[in-house]
Amino acid sequence: MDGVFLIDKPVGVTSFDVVRAVRRAANERKVGHAGTLDPLASGLLVVAMGQGTKLIPYLMAGTKRYVATISLGAETDTDDAEGKVIRRAPVPQIRGDVLGDVLLAFTGSIEQVPPRYSALKCNGEPLYRKARRGETVTPKARQVTIHSIDVISHGSEEIVLDVQCGKGTYIRSLARDLAQQLETAGHLSGLRRIASSGFCVEAAVALDRLKQSSRSEIITNHALSLAEAVPLLPKVLVDAQAETRLCTGQAVPIDDISGPVHKDEDSHVGILNPEGHLFAVGLIDQQWIRPVRIIVPKS
Repeated sequence: MDGVFLIDKPVGVTSFDVVRAVRRAANERKVGHAGTLDPLASGLLVVAMGQGTKLIPYLMAGTKRYVATISLGAETDTDDAEGKVIRRAPVPQIRGDVLGDVLLAFTGSIEQVPPRYSALKCNGEPLYRKARRGETVTPKARQVTIHSIDVISHGSEEIVLDVQCGKGTYIRSLARDLAQQLETAGHLSGLRRIASSGFCVEAAVALDRLKQSSRSEIITNHALSLAEAVPLLPKVLVDAQAETRLCTGQAVPIDDISGPVHKDEDSHVGILNPEGHLFAVGLIDQQWIRPVRIIVPKS
């Protein structure tokens, strides 16, 4: 089985728990996900299977959208509701215009310090393991992109935000830093991913429903084909001869492909064979298309 699943992950399970469930339900060993969701979070988890796992870098590159609930008055060591409270602070009255001005400082390309309890690695070991042992952990700031932040609601105890952001953004860090800018303390108390990789959570299947489905039902009703799996990647069509050349690592002239491609613009594209199946990802390089990843070798 080669394809992608859209799973609505419930609160209380890890992303790897979802991967294990898909492995069992689909009877497929090669399964991975495109972007971790913490156990506290729910929502869209894109899970790739078989040759679809080769598309994960392209699935992770798209914009993600979250509904985030930030509780004010207490900061935790994990920056979410699962951690221990390490600081409390009074919550000032927050006017809507002040909140809007503060949020503007968090949009665009910004420097963000990841949570101490995160899967980022230091000397080959995840930071959360070091933190759990009581070691002093000081994550390095890194550049992330937050495209937009809209206020859904705000009050004296919590703020609910609609956040659209790029790869690598920690909403837990946003909650911590936003509270500090509002001269109080805070942590992320709820998170739901509602969009990722060009997909929306409304199109996802509940994890329990997937577990109860037979393998044939999974294939028929829930699995997306490789071509459907990367909606944000432009597609081009090649003939059988060009397919053979591309699968052996050779470039082919751009005139041999069909699709709305700008010849003078470098861009990645999904390459379809004459049957319409995605078999590779290529790079448009002026007058050529060069393979950068073969998804399904030609037999």
